[in-house]
Amino acid sequence: MRNSLKRIRDFLERKRRKPGRNLLIILAGSMIPSGFIADWNKTHLFNPQWTPHSKFHDAMTILQAFFLGTAGLYFLNKKDGDPNRNLALGTLLPALFWLSMLLAFTFPKTKGLEAEFPQKVPKLGPLWLNEAPASLLLLSLLAVGYFVEKKRLDLGKNKKP
Repeated sequence: MRNSLKRIRDFLERKRRKPGRNLLIILAGSMIPSGFIADWNKTHLFNPQWTPHSKFHDAMTILQAFFLGTAGLYFLNKKDGDPNRNLALGTLLPALFWLSMLLAFTFPKTKGLEAEFPQKVPKLGPLWLNEAPASLLLLSLLAVGYFVEKKRLDLGKNKKP
């Protein structure tokens, strides 16, 4: 029993020393169900006003979040290979999803959820807190997680044995 408690304590101590990696793992892991949670409803996939082709694109988006989050988790937890490369891929793959969501607002006649369901999107003064600020926040959190973990890896490399 004492040995088990020691292993649990050691595990938690190792996790505590990796806040950047932990943040990245939470962000990548949360992407896996996020598309299903956000879009598997009457505002998106089951919206009777949407054409079948629109629903096709929504299904693609749901699956992209699932696969990019899963791939990010894979690289963040990969034990072999170059740790810097694994970190970069584990951060970049989830970031591509949020970047594409943010850049989608630059396409002609695109709008956020507030265009059809303004009652479901909060406002902060004149700013809709739609997918654009959410994407910026998540990209920023990914950047913070990356740089904190990169610094930890670089410091570990420079330690003298």
